[in-house]
Amino acid sequence: MLGKNLFKVESNVDMSKEHYKALILFYNPLIGSDALYLYEYLAIRGNRPSFEELNNLLNILNISIDSFEKSLTKLNEYRLLKTLKKKNEDAYIFILNNPLNVKEFIKDDLFVRNFILKTSGQYYQSLISEIRFFNSHDDFEDVSAKYNPQELSAWGPEEESFLKNNNKKSYNFNTLFDVNVFLKDMSDNLFPLKYRTYENLSEIAKLADLYNISYDKMRLFISEAYKVGETGLDLKLLRYKCQSAIPEYKRIENGMYDVPCLTFLMNKQEGKELSPYDKKILYSLSNDYKLKPSVINVLVEHGLRNCDNRLLEKYLYPIASDLHRNNIENARDAINRLDRYEKPSKQSEVKQKYDDSKNPEFTEEMRKALMERRNQSDQ
Repeated sequence: MLGKNLFKVESNVDMSKEHYKALILFYNPLIGSDALYLYEYLAIRGNRPSFEELNNLLNILNISIDSFEKSLTKLNEYRLLKTLKKKNEDAYIFILNNPLNVKEFIKDDLFVRNFILKTSGQYYQSLISEIRFFNSHDDFEDVSAKYNPQELSAWGPEEESFLKNNNKKSYNFNTLFDVNVFLKDMSDNLFPLKYRTYENLSEIAKLADLYNISYDKMRLFISEAYKVGETGLDLKLLRYKCQSAIPEYKRIENGMYDVPCLTFLMNKQEGKELSPYDKKILYSLSNDYKLKPSVINVLVEHGLRNCDNRLLEKYLYPIASDLHRNNIENARDAINRLDRYEKPSKQSEVKQKYDDSKNPEFTEEMRKALMERRNQSDQ
């Protein structure tokens, strides 16, 4: 492994007192204090939705890559941690498992024998003598109250839907951002199934298409915008994080419209970051006028070309309303539609020209009457 390699943690650890006792008393002599510390830190750190550099972990633990690999090997050998490596890439997933409890450890032929070799038979027997095991209950009858199935009488199809594997459900939002790819590696704990509604997923895809948010970055934002025990997914906070994200600039060819709107507009302004004003306009065109990203990109290009390289709301919004009203949903139809719009004059700047054709004619008789009224008022 190298420090620049990527990793993320998936933790299945939920230790009881007996598991923790076994970890300290029986596993520690086998794996060593360094491996024990690594295990405990990763367990406390918990699940992370996205990958990060291994150097970050090494710096926090203040250990070398060699020491890390030795500890990792020990945790692998004693099934406390499973290491997965992505094919053809230097990216790893560390999956943490619970330790065996005391009884389970003692019954494991390999582990218990290795423990005696590493410590001593006398030490093993002294530990066993100090650990309290409950006696057999063979002479007792179980008279515990049983759960009454009638408690589930109100259960219906809606409740049943939550038990289905909804995270495997296929979604089709016709967006650049593939929601199915996004949800594939998204933990249910970080984004519970009941909040994977059409409204939430549609907003997630829309924000990703507008502001060029990657799958990993969106997973991170979701984990920060989801508030356990409160209102669920905070869409306003999610939008703020997407709009505030540091953009990733990627050069595209002229005539490419099926790209994130932020990327398209950055190309139009030679890589310069978008202002909050620009980002607000993009969101309004998508949210208020229901335009697809490719149609927004065509409209933005048209607006810059015809308004002296400016994005003017007064010019864009009426055209956006027209595109929405006429169901324009792709770049080709948008280009054909926008050919009808003329460039506004500099003087009017998209203001409507005043039509004076209906003004009444000012005659000589009207002029004389006006002068007489003025003379009378002066006297």
